[in-house]
Parts: sequence; structure tokens; C-alpha cells
Amino acid sequence: MPAFDEKALAKFFDYSFDPDLGWIRKPNTTGTERGRNGDIQFHIDSSGSRLNSHSDLIPHIAAFGDSYAFCRQVEDDETWEAILAHERGLGVLNYGVGNYGVDQAVLRYKKTVLPNSVKIVVMGFVPETICRIQSYWKHYLEFGNTFAWKPRFILDADGKVNLQENLIKSISDFQQLDLLLPLIRKHDRFYESKFRNLQFRFPYVLSFIRNPVRHSKIIFAIAIRNFLRAVGVKNDWAESLPFTLVMKENIKHAHELYGDKRSTDLLEAILIEFKEVAQTRGHLPLVVLMPQLMDLRLIKNNQIPYAEFFHKLDSQINVIDLTGDFLGQPLEKLYINDQYGGHLSPYGNALVSRRISLWLDNAGVDS
Repeated sequence: MPAFDEKALAKFFDYSFDPDLGWIRKPNTTGTERGRNGDIQFHIDSSGSRLNSHSDLIPHIAAFGDSYAFCRQVEDDETWEAILAHERGLGVLNYGVGNYGVDQAVLRYKKTVLPNSVKIVVMGFVPETICRIQSYWKHYLEFGNTFAWKPRFILDADGKVNLQENLIKSISDFQQLDLLLPLIRKHDRFYESKFRNLQFRFPYVLSFIRNPVRHSKIIFAIAIRNFLRAVGVKNDWAESLPFTLVMKENIKHAHELYGDKRSTDLLEAILIEFKEVAQTRGHLPLVVLMPQLMDLRLIKNNQIPYAEFFHKLDSQINVIDLTGDFLGQPLEKLYINDQYGGHLSPYGNALVSRRISLWLDNAGVDS
């Protein structure tokens, strides 16, 4: 079990923790992070939606999902929600949260009281969500992400989703973590298949032998980075190389899971749950899939690993898969430049907005 930094843990509970969802953008908060041309700021309103200069418009659309829905690394008016609001002359609420699985996003949609004027709900996420929905403690999926405890859905014998609630309800639960870990490990897909398999632990020789290629690449990347640091050389490529290698392996694994029935059945069931909840609430549901840069770099000969899944899903729920749109664009313009391509640039978000706006027109939706 990892050691927890008490100050960092306290800050997480103060600024991000949510007992039901794991973490959240808390109402009436602001934040700063690095964008393409320097620091950017984001602002969250009293309902938990990201603000923009069109927030005074009557909201007709609400967006949920991960950081590609939240639109990290761009200003409030550079999100696709803000651009869509400007283009359509209507309000678009933004409830995206970084690193969410679509399971958390659906749960947030369920618990969010939306204005009666909202008619369309967009669920936006990256293909990697197929991993995130099978994670109970993100540390087992993304080594070192130790504060990211979350709920997850389990499929029952009838193919329906059953909620496994987040077990961490307060900071005091960390004092009895040893009692909770057996249940966490039981319901986390990646504890055995990834964490225990790839963990570099004593005896280290045996750990290395289990995964020699992966460990060799990462050790070499860390050695290069540390050497350049020691001699006072700043090199962005070397600084990002270890993370880039890990990110590449994570995305490759996500692509493989689209060929795993256990994984696709769960993802389909969660998205059908979203559809049914939306219909019950009188909302038109729309799924928007936004690939990460690494997704596009791993696609060979236009063989998109997840394309068939979302194409079939489109017969049950409205789906926009933006992969084809992105492949036809200059990638350096689509994404913020960081260690793995980062998030969508204002140019990329404008493309998302145009695609959704076109769907609204073609579907004859009075937004």
C-alpha cells in the first residue's frame, strides 16, 4: 500500500473529493493550469458547471463526461460548449470532470438537477473510458493516482448494471484502508491483470524478468531524463518521455479491450443506462467520442479498434465518433502540445462544436 502525503490528501478532500463520485469540480471555485500559450483559468458556477461568457443564455444543452468534455487547458470561452453556445445562440452547461470514466459521468448526470429548459444531454469522453469503467481505485490502473477512488458498475446475470459505491466516504476511511482493500481488489479489473503483473517490486530481478521490454524502456527513459537534469540541460522531449511511454501502453491496452466482450458489454450497458435515464427525464441523449492524440498515432491503415463498437451502438443511441474528423486534420493544430498531446486546442474544440451543430441540423433537432 502506498504512503499518503497527509497535506496533499487534506487538500484533495478540501478541493476535489466527492463521497459518491470520487472527485468533482466543486461549485464556486476557480483553477489555473497550463495552456498552449501560458496559464489559463477556469471558473465553476454555483451549480458546478463551467462558466463562459454565454452562461446568461437559457440552457438547452447539458454536457457531461471527462476532461475532453470539461475542455482542460483552454480558457472558459474556448471550450466546445462555449463555442456551440455562441454558434447556436443558446446556453450549453458544462459538467465535465477530468479523468472521469463514463460511469462517473452517468452518475453525475443522475444526481444533477438541470433546468427545465434543457432538452439535450451530451455524454462526451475518450475511448480510454473502457478502462476507466472497470477501475475501482485508479492506482491499480494508473500507478501513483492514489487519491482517485471511485464507484463502478458491475453487470448482473441479466446484463443490467449494479452500482458498487465508492467505499471512501471521508478522510477517516484512510485509517481503515486495510479493511477495505480486499473488496476494492475484488471489484477492480486491473489489480491482478495490470497492477500485480507490472508492479516493479522486490525481488526486483523477478519483476524485471516478467516484463523486460517495458521495464527496460522506462528505466532508459528515466535515466536519460535524470542525466540531462543533472547536467543542467532542459529538454522537453526527455522530460516527457517516461510518461509518454506509459501513456502509449495504456492506450494500446484500451484499444485491445474493445475486442474483449466482458469490457464492451459493460460499456454498452452503461451507455444504455444513460439513454434510459435521459428518456425518463425527457432529454435527448447524444454520445460524443473524442479520441486522444495517442489514439490517432496508434491507428494504422485506418483500422480503428473501437470503430465497430460505436458504429453498432449508434443503432441504439445517437453517437458521434470524431475519429474520422480528427484524422483528416493537422494534428498539431488539434491538440495542446504536452507530453502526450494533451487536450483539444481551441481549434479542436471548434471542430467538435461544428460537428455537434451539424448533427443538430441533420437530426432536425430544435435545440
